[in-house]
Amino acid sequence: MYNQAKKNFRQTDSYIHLTRNERRDFVRDVARCVGSWGYARLFAECLDKLHFDPTKHSYTVDEVAFDQLVSRFEQFLRIVTTNQQNFGLLIHDNNQTVAKKHTELMQSFYRQGTLWTKVNHIIETPLFVDSTLTGMVQIADLCAYALRRYLEYGEAGLFDPIFKRADRRDNVVVGVRHFTKQPCSCKICAAHIPS
Repeated sequence: MYNQAKKNFRQTDSYIHLTRNERRDFVRDVARCVGSWGYARLFAECLDKLHFDPTKHSYTVDEVAFDQLVSRFEQFLRIVTTNQQNFGLLIHDNNQTVAKKHTELMQSFYRQGTLWTKVNHIIETPLFVDSTLTGMVQIADLCAYALRRYLEYGEAGLFDPIFKRADRRDNVVVGVRHFTKQPCSCKICAAHIPS
C-alpha cells in the first residue's frame, strides 16, 4: 500500500510544501489566468450518462461526446477562416485505449463527416501526449475539472472564469453543451439560449 501511495503522489513533490489553501489559491489563479485569455476558446460536451439513451444513438456516450467536440471545433475553424485557411489540431491526454478508438473515429470523420458536418479544417488524427509533459494538457484537465465540479456539485469558483472562454456566436454559447434532463437551469444551459 505504501509503494502505491508513493507512486500516486510522486508527481506532487513540487507542491508538497504548499498548504491546502495555497494549492487551492494556485489553481484558482490558473483558472483566472485562463479566463483572461481573449484568444482562447473552450469546447466541451458535458453528458449526464443517466439521461443518455444508447438506443437512440449508434455511438457510445464517449463517441457522441467526441463527435460533438469535433463538430464544434470544425465549425469554429470554418468561421474564423478569412483570407487564408485556418487549421486546428486536437491534442489529447495519452490513453492507449482511447487513442486507438479516437484515431479510428477521426479517420471515419474524414471519410464520412461527423453527424453534423464534414471535417476539412482539423489536421489528421488527434495528437496524444502524456499530460505530465505539457502544461497545456494540464490546463485542459483543469477546464474539465471545473466543468465537472460545477455540474455535479454547483462549485462555480473555477467554473466562472473558465466558462468565459466558451466559444460563442452572437452572445450564445455554442462551444460548450450540457446534455441532461430538461429543463435545466445551469449556467451552461442558460447561456445556450439566445437572449
